[in-house]
Amino acid sequence: MAIDGIQTTRVDGSRKLRADEARVVLRLPDPVAWCGPVLVALGLCFVLFGGADSDLRSADARIGLAASTAFSPLGQVFGQWQPDVWPLRVALSRLLFFTQEPGRPESGTVLWPSAVAGMVAGWIVARRLIEAGKVRLSLLFGFAWFGSVALLDHSSSAGLDLVTGLATIAAIDRLLNGASDWKTGIWAALAFLSGGWPPLVLLVMAILVLGRREADFSYRLILPPMIASSAWLAWTIKVGSIEAAAAALAWPLTQKPDWTLGVEVFLLALPLAPFALLMLSPSLRKTVRENGSGLVLDWLQLGVAAMIGGTIIPGLATVCRTVALVGILVAAAAALEAAWSGVLYPRTRRLFLGTVLALTAVWMVVALYGGFIMTVAMPYYRPLGVVVVVMSIAVFGLVWRAVETRSARRSVAAMLLMTVCLKLVHWGYYTPEWNYRHGQGPWGRAIGQWILPNWTLYTIHDWPEDLAWAIGRPMQQLHSPQHIEYPVTPESRHALLLESEFDNWPANAPKLTKVATFHDQDGRKRILARTAGVLYTHSGRIFSRVPPVE
Repeated sequence: MAIDGIQTTRVDGSRKLRADEARVVLRLPDPVAWCGPVLVALGLCFVLFGGADSDLRSADARIGLAASTAFSPLGQVFGQWQPDVWPLRVALSRLLFFTQEPGRPESGTVLWPSAVAGMVAGWIVARRLIEAGKVRLSLLFGFAWFGSVALLDHSSSAGLDLVTGLATIAAIDRLLNGASDWKTGIWAALAFLSGGWPPLVLLVMAILVLGRREADFSYRLILPPMIASSAWLAWTIKVGSIEAAAAALAWPLTQKPDWTLGVEVFLLALPLAPFALLMLSPSLRKTVRENGSGLVLDWLQLGVAAMIGGTIIPGLATVCRTVALVGILVAAAAALEAAWSGVLYPRTRRLFLGTVLALTAVWMVVALYGGFIMTVAMPYYRPLGVVVVVMSIAVFGLVWRAVETRSARRSVAAMLLMTVCLKLVHWGYYTPEWNYRHGQGPWGRAIGQWILPNWTLYTIHDWPEDLAWAIGRPMQQLHSPQHIEYPVTPESRHALLLESEFDNWPANAPKLTKVATFHDQDGRKRILARTAGVLYTHSGRIFSRVPPVE
């Protein structure tokens, strides 16, 4: 067949045989839309998850004991006024106290309000960063704030009052936004009802440091705390006495200056606190200012002022810790954000990588030793130990690769992963071990099982507040052993005594019968005894009778 006879089809260039132009494009939502839920998820995972597993210590137990008594302008512990326990914190704990089973005290009664307050305080600061268009900075601050040692612990024993801190931070946040209005005044009033006058002094310092006309003193700012303080004073004098009100107002002045406040805040801000030191670099401050992050410098300025004021002025240390903590962690987040964006100058970049290497080296030593303890010495924690070791190796690998490639983003990712490791160790190992070795819960519950919830336990001297909370029964301190029989009733009364107190019980006091002997965590004997008489249940029925005194 001849080639010329072959006919071919002409290709029409106008025809489209495939839809090449129809591409599927996946677009992420606006960062402002998903940043808020991510921050809430971080708070839930870091702060609220396992947030009430720890036994209470003395400072938190005082709030719990005050919440278990009648609501009053000052907390009452062992029947005595406590000048450092203010009504707002007690009111929040009292709401949760009604939800728990009688005679079974739960740490969440005190720890949940503190955890939620810390979470809301972080959200307020992060939300303001989001409104300023700093979405990445707000996420990094969320990791730094929620993953800090302060928020993982969120207890008053660490020197933090997050409920008072929430009201103070909210008021300062509105001042930074130029709003010296009624809402700011209401937050200031809540700060007074939670922590007394020290938060108000800190707010005055913040106004003076900022020096802005729109954030100056106004009647809308001043009037709410004046009304709250006047109402509290009248309530205290009516319910208690003028001496109790004076003791509460003068109590902060009896505290010594906290010369180690800066070190304490730095330790509470770990593990990401060292990156805040990079803000000492003029080039980084210039970069932050040029990027429109003036809010970062404002919080850093207020944090430094809070540390200075809390160190020098008696009574301001507790509330200043929270504000200083915000300043340090906002600065640390700004340094991490600058590293992620690649805008660090060469010298600052080298300092950043050096900080990453130092933190990684310290963490690897802790992780390897802790992993050996958890996987070999304590098989109960073996699954947790394996997970922590694997994640720590991933941290080391990321940092190693970051140094090889000089990638600041890998370094930031490694630091965030290290924060997750710290949360796992705190939740899975530190908290249960502390409860077992140092908490008052085990032997407090052992005492409480001998006494019904409606029976009062009497003491001669002060017992630790955390022990009284763990017992879960009303406790009252006696002025002398003879007072145990007053008011005179046929009811039998229980007393918790030292061994020496039981052996030397006065002959002219009501005779005691030993009920049980306990040993505390140090091996010392404690005696539970009761007087002769009738034991009543909560319904009033006779339960048992002590043999009559011969």
